[in-house]
Amino acid sequence: MRTKTLMLAAVLAGLAPVAWAQSRPETMSQAAAPGAVPASDLQSYARLLQDAETRLRQAQQAAARAPVQRQEGAVSGERIELMRTARAAQDTVQQVPTSFAGTEAYRNADRELRETLSGFVSAQREGGQGSMQAADRAVGILAGLRQQVMQAAGASGGSVPTPSTGGSGR
Repeated sequence: MRTKTLMLAAVLAGLAPVAWAQSRPETMSQAAAPGAVPASDLQSYARLLQDAETRLRQAQQAAARAPVQRQEGAVSGERIELMRTARAAQDTVQQVPTSFAGTEAYRNADRELRETLSGFVSAQREGGQGSMQAADRAVGILAGLRQQVMQAAGASGGSVPTPSTGGSGR
């Protein structure tokens, strides 16, 4: 029953392991989430990443304060929300502007985030202890990608958004 509940939660959150294991083509039209529009420029993309990072940190903090599971082994609502927020962060990463989509920084961050989120589902299945570490790693990946996007924007002569000061002290 518990495994069935966890898998249902993962599917509802859009985190089915099979979906994460699929390789994704590198073209923009296929890499972005369905209905997602790529960011128009690096500055916009950096802001999107910053917002996703902030939301993920907030969901992580809420999940850390809540029990891992509710009665009868059901995953807590906060953990489900954390999974949804992590999936939304992956969708945000894929809103990469065409000018940045082919970079090694983007490809690595996208791959690492997919792998981390796949591990997230496994961690939930095993009692949830590793899911907070996976969420922490996902926040770090977003922050690292945002930094690289900001550097690229600065190098191209664009203004860069001010980094977020809120969150878990990263």
